[in-house]
Amino acid sequence: MFSYKKSKFRMDIVYPNKMYGGVYSLGPLIIYNLVNNRKDWFCERVFLDSGKVTAPIAGFSLQYEGDFENALKMKTQGINFAGGPLVEMYYDKIIKYFDFLVLGDVEAVMPLVLEEYEKGVSGFITRIEKIKGVYTGKTVTRARVENLDDFYPIVQPFPEQINTEYVFGKCFMLEIERGCPFDCKFCSLKRFYPEVRYRSLKVIKIIIDEGLKENKVSRVVIYSPSFAHPDRKEILKYLLEKKIRVSVPSIRAELMDKETLILLKKCGLESLTIAPECGQKLRLIIGKKVYDESYLRFVKWCNEVGFQKLKMYFMIGLPGMTKPDMEDMVKFLLAMKKEFKGRIYVSINYFVPKPGSEFENYELEKKKMKAMEKFIEKSLIAFKVKKPSIPVAFREWKFLK
Repeated sequence: MFSYKKSKFRMDIVYPNKMYGGVYSLGPLIIYNLVNNRKDWFCERVFLDSGKVTAPIAGFSLQYEGDFENALKMKTQGINFAGGPLVEMYYDKIIKYFDFLVLGDVEAVMPLVLEEYEKGVSGFITRIEKIKGVYTGKTVTRARVENLDDFYPIVQPFPEQINTEYVFGKCFMLEIERGCPFDCKFCSLKRFYPEVRYRSLKVIKIIIDEGLKENKVSRVVIYSPSFAHPDRKEILKYLLEKKIRVSVPSIRAELMDKETLILLKKCGLESLTIAPECGQKLRLIIGKKVYDESYLRFVKWCNEVGFQKLKMYFMIGLPGMTKPDMEDMVKFLLAMKKEFKGRIYVSINYFVPKPGSEFENYELEKKKMKAMEKFIEKSLIAFKVKKPSIPVAFREWKFLK
């Protein structure tokens, strides 16, 4: 682990939300490792409820709309910059509140930014404007790492004492891929990661060995948008050999087979999470080209392997969604419930259009949303349902407008 030293230069990397979520965020860990591996530098992580921003330069990782206001309250008089998914989507509006933004792969940007900072604060912002991936309100460029094998944030600290709010416990985050091979119309991921890139199996094994040794943990969380890595089975087999528990926050049902599910079960995974989004007809229209039969086959394998918990994510209020589409979604859920021998947990959210997606100009209609919510309440009484929130959806939709 890195320890404090009397360094010439200091940076704080800030996750402007609770620590129990922030410790699992990979972006701040990348910067934390990059900065602390550099001579004459020291970096600390700061959270909304832990630590305080004191360094002359501070970076803010903005994951969600709610993080933005927290970040503004935590800013100091020094140099403040930001990055993360929220920045990628709203860079043209967020730049008004920060000295500069980082777009694209931070590993390709930060070493060059640090190099310029070492030359002196005077003229620093002007000098870094030429760096690809630095945005100051002028030209938009996104940095790209050619080879993900070149760097990984091995040091991933946790507080000594954690509670049940830390959903994965003490673990090691393992990013195996970046970007997504699929192209759903409601998702803006393709805007800033236009192509999917995979770490090599050889380097992933090295990262696992070093990460487990350095952090002394017994769980690995696989960090990926869709768990699409072509060597995913070999990765799981290697973790199984190490007798390490594995968590995979979300998977694509159509990419799974029985062998993969058996490996996940042997690695200690107890619950699976998928996101069908809606019924089949509308699902295909919005670009999630997965048929109901793929999900039903997936559930059949889950039964055979012995999984007892399945969490499913859905959206209501999607562009073009009608009452027959809602009924189609309910029929699909009932079919899944009939097939699955375990417990199904349903999480429903309102669709919120995101910049960079095909639906970015879609407008929310509160009247329609309320009608859909009532329909859901009546139709899904057989399920444990996490209900959506209209105020939250509208806050996200109106963000910085």
